[in-house]
Amino acid sequence: MVDHALGRTAATSSRTGLWAWLVEHRAVLGDIGFVLVLAVAHGFDLSIGEHPPWMDWWWPLLVSVPATALLVLRRRAPWTVFLVILVVTIALTLLKLYIGGLNLAILVAIYSVCVRGSLAVSVVAGTVAMIFPVTQAVVFELTPVESFLRITGGVVNLVMVIGWARTMQIGRQRAAQLEQTLTMLDEARDQLAADAAVVERARIAREFHDIVSHNLSVVALRAGVARALIDRDREHARQTLQELEQSSRSALGEMRNLLNALRDSNSAGQDPMDWQPTPRLDGVDALVDSVRGGRVEWRFERRGQVRELGPGVEMTAYRIVQEAMTNVLKHAGSGRARVLLDYGPSALRIEVTNHQGAGEVPPVSHFSGHGLIGLRERVALLGGTLTAHPVLNGFHLEAVLPCAENSDLA
Repeated sequence: MVDHALGRTAATSSRTGLWAWLVEHRAVLGDIGFVLVLAVAHGFDLSIGEHPPWMDWWWPLLVSVPATALLVLRRRAPWTVFLVILVVTIALTLLKLYIGGLNLAILVAIYSVCVRGSLAVSVVAGTVAMIFPVTQAVVFELTPVESFLRITGGVVNLVMVIGWARTMQIGRQRAAQLEQTLTMLDEARDQLAADAAVVERARIAREFHDIVSHNLSVVALRAGVARALIDRDREHARQTLQELEQSSRSALGEMRNLLNALRDSNSAGQDPMDWQPTPRLDGVDALVDSVRGGRVEWRFERRGQVRELGPGVEMTAYRIVQEAMTNVLKHAGSGRARVLLDYGPSALRIEVTNHQGAGEVPPVSHFSGHGLIGLRERVALLGGTLTAHPVLNGFHLEAVLPCAENSDLA
Protein backbone atom coordinates (compact mmCIF):
# COMPACT_ATOMS: atom_id res chain seq x y z
CA MET A 1 0.00 0.00 0.00
CA VAL A 2 2.86 2.33 0.76
CA ASP A 3 4.30 1.77 -2.71
CA HIS A 4 0.94 2.53 -4.31
CA ALA A 5 0.58 5.70 -2.25
CA LEU A 6 4.07 6.82 -3.19
CA GLY A 7 3.29 6.07 -6.82
CA ARG A 8 0.10 8.16 -6.73
CA THR A 9 1.96 11.01 -5.04
CA ALA A 10 4.72 10.91 -7.64
CA ALA A 11 2.19 10.88 -10.47
CA THR A 12 0.28 13.82 -8.99
CA SER A 13 3.51 15.75 -8.51
CA SER A 14 4.51 14.99 -12.09
CA ARG A 15 1.19 16.24 -13.44
CA THR A 16 1.43 19.37 -11.34
CA GLY A 17 4.95 20.05 -12.53
CA LEU A 18 3.94 19.52 -16.16
CA TRP A 19 0.98 21.85 -15.83
CA ALA A 20 3.16 24.52 -14.23
CA TRP A 21 5.65 24.20 -17.09
CA LEU A 22 2.87 24.48 -19.68
CA VAL A 23 1.47 27.61 -18.00
CA GLU A 24 4.91 29.19 -17.80
CA HIS A 25 5.68 28.57 -21.49
CA ARG A 26 2.17 28.96 -22.88
CA ALA A 27 3.09 31.96 -25.05
CA VAL A 28 5.95 30.17 -26.82
CA LEU A 29 3.88 27.00 -27.23
CA GLY A 30 1.10 29.09 -28.80
CA ASP A 31 3.56 30.58 -31.29
CA ILE A 32 4.85 27.12 -32.19
CA GLY A 33 1.29 25.90 -32.79
CA PHE A 34 0.56 28.92 -34.95
CA VAL A 35 3.73 28.30 -37.02
CA LEU A 36 2.74 24.66 -37.60
CA VAL A 37 -0.74 25.66 -38.76
CA LEU A 38 0.66 28.22 -41.21
CA ALA A 39 3.23 25.72 -42.53
CA VAL A 40 0.55 23.09 -43.16
CA ALA A 41 -1.74 25.65 -44.83
CA HIS A 42 1.07 26.90 -47.06
CA GLY A 43 2.03 23.36 -48.03
CA PHE A 44 -1.58 22.55 -48.91
CA ASP A 45 -1.85 25.67 -51.11
CA LEU A 46 1.37 24.83 -52.95
CA SER A 47 0.38 21.20 -53.50
CA ILE A 48 -2.94 22.01 -55.18
CA GLY A 49 -1.91 25.22 -56.95
CA GLU A 50 0.07 25.93 -60.06
CA HIS A 51 3.81 26.37 -59.95
CA PRO A 52 6.57 27.02 -62.50
CA PRO A 53 7.73 23.89 -64.39
CA TRP A 54 11.33 24.46 -63.31
CA MET A 55 10.39 24.29 -59.60
CA ASP A 56 8.98 21.50 -57.47
CA TRP A 57 5.85 22.52 -55.54
CA TRP A 58 7.47 22.09 -52.10
CA TRP A 59 10.53 24.27 -52.73
CA PRO A 60 8.91 27.52 -51.38
CA LEU A 61 8.42 25.72 -48.07
CA LEU A 62 12.20 25.73 -47.60
CA VAL A 63 11.97 29.53 -47.31
CA SER A 64 8.52 30.16 -45.83
CA VAL A 65 8.67 27.65 -42.96
CA PRO A 66 11.96 28.97 -41.47
CA ALA A 67 10.73 32.55 -41.91
CA THR A 68 7.44 31.76 -40.21
CA ALA A 69 9.26 29.88 -37.43
CA LEU A 70 10.95 33.15 -36.53
CA LEU A 71 7.65 34.16 -34.87
CA VAL A 72 8.90 32.26 -31.83
CA LEU A 73 11.49 35.05 -31.45
CA ARG A 74 9.08 37.93 -32.05
CA ARG A 75 9.24 39.07 -28.41
CA ARG A 76 13.03 39.35 -28.46
CA ALA A 77 13.67 40.71 -31.96
CA PRO A 78 10.34 42.00 -33.32
CA TRP A 79 11.78 44.15 -36.11
CA THR A 80 14.01 41.38 -37.44
CA VAL A 81 11.15 38.88 -37.49
CA PHE A 82 8.83 41.39 -39.17
CA LEU A 83 11.28 42.34 -41.94
CA VAL A 84 12.31 38.72 -42.70
CA ILE A 85 8.70 37.55 -43.01
CA LEU A 86 7.80 40.58 -45.14
CA VAL A 87 10.75 40.02 -47.52
CA VAL A 88 9.94 36.29 -47.92
CA THR A 89 6.28 37.07 -48.59
CA ILE A 90 7.13 39.71 -51.21
CA ALA A 91 9.65 37.36 -52.84
CA LEU A 92 7.06 34.57 -53.18
CA THR A 93 4.59 37.13 -54.54
CA LEU A 94 7.08 38.26 -57.19
CA LEU A 95 7.39 34.58 -58.23
CA LYS A 96 3.59 34.42 -58.39
CA LEU A 97 3.51 31.57 -55.86
CA TYR A 98 0.92 30.94 -53.20
CA ILE A 99 1.88 32.51 -49.88
CA GLY A 100 -0.50 30.53 -47.70
CA GLY A 101 -0.88 32.22 -44.30
CA LEU A 102 2.19 34.42 -44.55
CA ASN A 103 -0.04 37.50 -44.65
CA LEU A 104 -1.30 36.55 -41.18
CA ALA A 105 2.29 36.09 -40.05
CA ILE A 106 3.00 39.66 -41.20
CA LEU A 107 0.13 40.95 -39.05
CA VAL A 108 1.38 39.03 -36.00
CA ALA A 109 4.89 40.41 -36.53
CA ILE A 110 3.54 43.97 -36.86
CA TYR A 111 1.61 43.50 -33.61
CA SER A 112 4.84 42.44 -31.87
CA VAL A 113 6.58 45.58 -33.14
CA CYS A 114 3.79 47.99 -32.23
CA VAL A 115 3.03 46.60 -28.77
CA ARG A 116 6.63 47.38 -27.73
CA GLY A 117 7.18 50.63 -29.61
CA SER A 118 5.84 54.16 -29.68
CA LEU A 119 3.10 55.50 -31.93
CA ALA A 120 5.71 56.75 -34.42
CA VAL A 121 7.26 53.28 -34.59
CA SER A 122 3.80 51.80 -35.21
CA VAL A 123 3.19 54.21 -38.10
CA VAL A 124 6.58 53.36 -39.65
CA ALA A 125 5.93 49.62 -39.34
CA GLY A 126 2.49 49.99 -40.92
CA THR A 127 3.88 52.02 -43.80
CA VAL A 128 6.59 49.43 -44.49
CA ALA A 129 4.01 46.63 -44.38
CA MET A 130 1.95 48.35 -47.09
CA ILE A 131 4.67 47.35 -49.58
CA PHE A 132 3.13 43.86 -49.66
CA PRO A 133 -0.42 44.78 -50.91
CA VAL A 134 1.09 47.29 -53.39
CA THR A 135 3.38 44.55 -54.71
CA GLN A 136 0.40 42.20 -55.11
CA ALA A 137 -1.51 44.82 -57.08
CA VAL A 138 1.45 45.38 -59.42
CA VAL A 139 2.54 41.75 -59.90
CA PHE A 140 -0.92 40.34 -60.55
CA GLU A 141 -1.89 43.35 -62.73
CA LEU A 142 -5.10 44.05 -60.86
CA THR A 143 -7.64 46.54 -62.14
CA PRO A 144 -7.83 49.95 -60.41
CA VAL A 145 -10.92 48.86 -58.49
CA GLU A 146 -9.31 45.59 -57.37
CA SER A 147 -6.09 47.41 -56.47
CA PHE A 148 -8.07 49.94 -54.43
CA LEU A 149 -9.94 47.19 -52.60
CA ARG A 150 -6.74 45.23 -51.95
CA ILE A 151 -4.86 48.26 -50.60
CA THR A 152 -7.88 49.45 -48.59
CA GLY A 153 -8.23 45.99 -47.05
CA GLY A 154 -4.56 46.05 -46.11
CA VAL A 155 -4.95 49.46 -44.47
CA VAL A 156 -7.99 48.29 -42.49
CA ASN A 157 -6.14 45.20 -41.27
CA LEU A 158 -3.13 47.27 -40.25
CA VAL A 159 -5.27 49.84 -38.43
CA MET A 160 -7.01 47.10 -36.43
CA VAL A 161 -3.75 45.36 -35.55
CA ILE A 162 -1.98 48.60 -34.60
CA GLY A 163 -5.00 49.74 -32.58
CA TRP A 164 -5.11 46.41 -30.75
CA ALA A 165 -1.38 46.64 -30.05
CA ARG A 166 -1.68 50.20 -28.71
CA THR A 167 -4.59 49.14 -26.49
CA MET A 168 -2.59 46.26 -25.07
CA GLN A 169 0.40 48.54 -24.53
CA ILE A 170 -1.65 51.07 -22.59
CA GLY A 171 -3.25 48.26 -20.57
CA ARG A 172 0.15 46.87 -19.65
CA GLN A 173 1.41 50.31 -18.64
CA ARG A 174 -1.61 50.86 -16.43
CA ALA A 175 -1.20 47.40 -14.92
CA ALA A 176 2.47 48.15 -14.20
CA GLN A 177 1.56 51.51 -12.65
CA LEU A 178 -1.14 49.84 -10.56
CA GLU A 179 1.30 47.20 -9.39
CA GLN A 180 3.83 49.89 -8.53
CA THR A 181 1.16 51.83 -6.66
CA LEU A 182 0.14 48.74 -4.72
CA THR A 183 3.78 48.08 -3.86
CA MET A 184 4.18 51.65 -2.63
CA LEU A 185 0.96 51.35 -0.63
CA ASP A 186 2.19 48.11 0.94
CA GLU A 187 5.48 49.79 1.83
CA ALA A 188 3.63 52.81 3.22
CA ARG A 189 1.33 50.53 5.23
CA ASP A 190 4.31 48.64 6.65
CA GLN A 191 6.04 51.92 7.47
CA LEU A 192 2.92 53.26 9.16
CA ALA A 193 2.61 50.04 11.13
CA ALA A 194 6.26 50.30 12.17
CA ASP A 195 5.82 53.97 13.14
CA ALA A 196 2.68 53.14 15.08
CA ALA A 197 4.53 50.38 16.90
CA VAL A 198 7.32 52.80 17.82
CA VAL A 199 4.81 55.38 19.06
CA GLU A 200 2.93 52.72 21.02
CA ARG A 201 6.13 51.43 22.61
CA ALA A 202 7.07 55.00 23.58
CA ARG A 203 3.62 55.58 25.06
CA ILE A 204 3.76 52.35 27.03
CA ALA A 205 7.26 53.23 28.20
CA ARG A 206 5.98 56.60 29.44
CA GLU A 207 3.13 54.89 31.29
CA PHE A 208 5.57 52.51 32.95
CA HIS A 209 7.86 55.42 33.80
CA ASP A 210 5.03 57.44 35.34
CA ILE A 211 3.69 54.53 37.36
CA VAL A 212 6.98 53.14 38.61
CA SER A 213 8.84 56.41 39.14
CA HIS A 214 6.13 58.16 41.13
CA ASN A 215 5.09 55.22 43.27
CA LEU A 216 8.66 54.22 44.08
CA SER A 217 9.40 57.81 45.04
CA VAL A 218 6.41 57.79 47.38
CA VAL A 219 7.50 54.44 48.81
CA ALA A 220 11.00 55.78 49.42
CA LEU A 221 9.55 58.90 51.06
CA ARG A 222 7.27 56.90 53.36
CA ALA A 223 10.03 54.47 54.25
CA GLY A 224 12.32 57.35 55.22
CA VAL A 225 9.63 58.92 57.41
CA ALA A 226 8.91 55.59 59.12
CA ARG A 227 12.61 55.01 59.79
CA ALA A 228 12.94 58.43 61.36
CA LEU A 229 9.88 57.95 63.62
CA ILE A 230 10.27 54.29 64.58
CA ASP A 231 12.02 55.07 67.90
CA ARG A 232 10.24 58.24 69.10
CA ASP A 233 6.70 58.00 67.67
CA ARG A 234 5.71 54.41 67.04
CA GLU A 235 2.06 55.21 66.33
CA HIS A 236 2.96 57.72 63.63
CA ALA A 237 5.52 55.27 62.24
CA ARG A 238 2.86 52.53 62.15
CA GLN A 239 0.49 54.83 60.26
CA THR A 240 3.25 55.73 57.82
CA LEU A 241 3.99 52.04 57.21
CA GLN A 242 0.31 51.43 56.51
CA GLU A 243 0.37 54.23 53.94
CA LEU A 244 3.54 52.71 52.52
CA GLU A 245 1.77 49.38 52.16
CA GLN A 246 -1.16 51.03 50.40
CA SER A 247 1.15 52.87 48.02
CA SER A 248 3.02 49.66 47.23
CA ARG A 249 -0.19 47.76 46.59
CA SER A 250 -1.47 50.56 44.39
CA ALA A 251 1.73 50.54 42.35
CA LEU A 252 1.62 46.76 41.99
CA GLY A 253 -2.02 46.95 40.94
CA GLU A 254 -1.30 49.52 38.23
CA MET A 255 1.64 47.48 36.98
CA ARG A 256 -0.45 44.31 36.93
CA ASN A 257 -3.27 45.99 35.01
CA LEU A 258 -0.86 47.35 32.42
CA LEU A 259 0.91 44.02 31.97
CA ASN A 260 -2.41 42.16 31.65
CA ALA A 261 -3.53 44.67 29.04
CA LEU A 262 -0.33 44.14 27.08
CA ARG A 263 -0.80 40.37 27.11
CA ASP A 264 -4.49 40.43 26.27
CA SER A 265 -4.23 43.06 23.53
CA ASN A 266 -2.36 40.63 21.24
CA SER A 267 -5.44 38.40 20.95
CA ALA A 268 -8.16 40.99 21.46
CA GLY A 269 -6.70 43.53 19.04
CA GLN A 270 -7.37 46.46 21.41
CA ASP A 271 -5.31 49.33 22.68
CA PRO A 272 -3.58 48.33 25.93
CA MET A 273 -4.21 51.77 27.39
CA ASP A 274 -7.97 51.29 27.00
CA TRP A 275 -7.92 48.50 29.59
CA GLN A 276 -7.11 50.75 32.53
CA PRO A 277 -8.82 53.88 33.86
CA THR A 278 -7.52 57.11 32.40
CA PRO A 279 -5.95 59.37 35.04
CA ARG A 280 -7.85 62.63 35.47
CA LEU A 281 -7.28 65.90 37.26
CA ASP A 282 -9.68 65.00 40.07
CA GLY A 283 -7.00 62.54 41.19
CA VAL A 284 -4.39 65.25 41.77
CA ASP A 285 -5.69 65.81 45.32
CA ALA A 286 -4.96 62.21 46.22
CA LEU A 287 -1.65 62.44 44.42
CA VAL A 288 -0.56 65.41 46.56
CA ASP A 289 -1.91 63.84 49.74
CA SER A 290 0.16 60.71 49.07
CA VAL A 291 3.42 62.66 49.38
CA ARG A 292 2.59 64.73 52.44
CA GLY A 293 4.39 64.03 55.67
CA GLY A 294 7.93 64.18 54.33
CA ARG A 295 10.53 66.89 54.48
CA VAL A 296 8.86 68.80 51.63
CA GLU A 297 5.79 70.87 52.51
CA TRP A 298 3.24 70.62 49.72
CA ARG A 299 0.53 73.12 48.79
CA PHE A 300 -2.09 72.51 46.09
CA GLU A 301 -4.22 75.26 44.49
CA ARG A 302 -6.91 75.47 41.84
CA ARG A 303 -7.83 78.74 40.15
CA GLY A 304 -10.34 79.86 37.60
CA GLN A 305 -13.48 78.12 36.42
CA VAL A 306 -12.87 74.49 37.37
CA ARG A 307 -14.44 72.20 34.80
CA GLU A 308 -14.05 68.85 33.09
CA LEU A 309 -11.67 68.97 30.16
CA GLY A 310 -11.14 66.47 27.39
CA PRO A 311 -9.72 63.06 28.39
CA GLY A 312 -6.47 63.79 26.53
CA VAL A 313 -5.92 67.08 28.34
CA GLU A 314 -6.90 65.57 31.70
CA MET A 315 -4.53 62.62 31.37
CA THR A 316 -1.65 64.75 30.07
CA ALA A 317 -2.09 67.30 32.86
CA TYR A 318 -2.18 64.55 35.48
CA ARG A 319 1.01 62.98 34.12
CA ILE A 320 2.77 66.36 34.05
CA VAL A 321 1.94 66.96 37.71
CA GLN A 322 2.92 63.41 38.62
CA GLU A 323 6.28 63.62 36.82
CA ALA A 324 7.09 67.03 38.28
CA MET A 325 6.23 65.89 41.82
CA THR A 326 8.28 62.73 41.35
CA ASN A 327 11.34 64.75 40.40
CA VAL A 328 10.84 67.07 43.39
CA LEU A 329 10.79 64.03 45.68
CA LYS A 330 13.93 62.67 44.03
CA HIS A 331 16.05 65.82 44.10
CA ALA A 332 14.69 68.13 46.78
CA GLY A 333 15.91 67.17 50.22
CA SER A 334 13.57 69.52 52.06
CA GLY A 335 11.70 72.78 51.64
CA ARG A 336 8.33 73.62 50.21
CA ALA A 337 6.56 72.96 46.90
CA ARG A 338 3.41 74.21 45.23
CA VAL A 339 1.15 72.67 42.58
CA LEU A 340 -1.13 75.08 40.72
CA LEU A 341 -3.90 74.30 38.23
CA ASP A 342 -5.13 77.51 36.60
CA TYR A 343 -8.28 76.99 34.51
CA GLY A 344 -8.31 79.75 31.92
CA PRO A 345 -11.05 80.37 29.34
CA SER A 346 -9.14 78.57 26.57
CA ALA A 347 -6.15 76.93 28.24
CA LEU A 348 -5.11 75.09 31.36
CA ARG A 349 -1.92 76.36 33.00
CA ILE A 350 0.02 73.97 35.22
CA GLU A 351 2.75 75.13 37.56
CA VAL A 352 4.90 73.00 39.85
CA THR A 353 7.48 75.00 41.82
CA ASN A 354 9.71 73.97 44.68
CA HIS A 355 12.20 75.82 46.87
CA GLN A 356 14.99 74.09 48.73
CA GLY A 357 15.42 74.24 52.48
CA ALA A 358 18.06 76.43 54.05
CA GLY A 359 21.61 75.25 53.51
CA GLU A 360 20.82 72.90 50.58
CA VAL A 361 22.18 73.42 47.10
CA PRO A 362 19.53 72.97 44.38
CA PRO A 363 20.46 70.89 41.36
CA VAL A 364 20.76 72.47 37.96
CA SER A 365 17.80 70.47 36.68
CA HIS A 366 15.36 68.11 38.33
CA PHE A 367 14.74 66.34 35.04
CA SER A 368 17.15 63.67 33.84
CA GLY A 369 16.99 60.97 31.22
CA HIS A 370 13.79 60.96 29.17
CA GLY A 371 11.49 62.64 31.72
CA LEU A 372 11.43 66.12 30.24
CA ILE A 373 11.50 64.73 26.68
CA GLY A 374 8.42 62.62 27.43
CA LEU A 375 6.59 65.61 28.91
CA ARG A 376 7.42 67.77 25.88
CA GLU A 377 6.08 65.06 23.57
CA ARG A 378 2.84 64.83 25.53
CA VAL A 379 2.36 68.60 25.50
CA ALA A 380 3.30 68.95 21.82
CA LEU A 381 0.67 66.39 20.81
CA LEU A 382 -1.99 68.69 22.27
CA GLY A 383 -0.49 71.85 20.74
CA GLY A 384 0.63 73.25 24.10
CA THR A 385 3.87 74.63 25.49
CA LEU A 386 6.14 73.54 28.31
CA THR A 387 8.97 75.36 30.06
CA ALA A 388 11.21 74.05 32.82
CA HIS A 389 14.09 75.98 34.36
CA PRO A 390 15.87 76.59 37.68
CA VAL A 391 14.78 79.47 39.94
CA LEU A 392 16.31 80.92 43.07
CA ASN A 393 16.88 77.96 45.42
CA GLY A 394 14.59 75.72 43.44
CA PHE A 395 13.04 74.68 40.17
CA HIS A 396 9.98 75.77 38.22
CA LEU A 397 7.92 73.88 35.61
CA GLU A 398 5.06 75.43 33.67
CA ALA A 399 2.86 73.85 31.01
CA VAL A 400 0.00 75.42 29.05
CA LEU A 401 -2.51 73.04 27.45
CA PRO A 402 -5.21 74.35 25.09
CA CYS A 403 -8.75 73.35 26.12
CA ALA A 404 -12.25 74.08 24.91
CA GLU A 405 -13.88 77.23 26.18
CA ASN A 406 -17.30 75.57 26.48
CA SER A 407 -16.20 72.68 28.70
CA ASP A 408 -18.78 71.52 31.21
CA LEU A 409 -18.47 72.60 34.81
CA ALA A 410 -17.04 70.01 37.17
